[in-house]
Amino acid sequence: MRFSRLIRGTGMLLISALLSNNLAFAAKNKTDDPAVLKAKIQARGVGQGVRVTLTDTTDVKGMIVSISDQSFTLRPRKKNSLPREIAYAQLTGVHKDRLSRGEKIATGVIIASAVIIVAAVYVTHELDRPWKPFW
Repeated sequence: MRFSRLIRGTGMLLISALLSNNLAFAAKNKTDDPAVLKAKIQARGVGQGVRVTLTDTTDVKGMIVSISDQSFTLRPRKKNSLPREIAYAQLTGVHKDRLSRGEKIATGVIIASAVIIVAAVYVTHELDRPWKPFW
């Protein structure tokens, strides 16, 4: 089976993009200083949503209820869940709780453009072959 140059080029581009993405995320496995993580929590403030990564690699999402010197209290999103006190020493990361509007729009545009590119490659490939009826 012979593939056109466009399909081979697209495949090579996708393979290299996926491999480089894995290498970029592999370099981020470092733990932050508890003082830096405390500053990030205090910058968010009480009543804001946050997602934190703990030292046992679990993620906890919720709303910050209170902030103290050694820990903060997080109310999980799940119904009937009790607030949880988390020490800053248990944290390895502090992240945003949700995507912003701009990030959602960018994600939609990227997905739509990928679908259009795949459809264009498929149509271009099918135009190169002679037409045969389905029956």
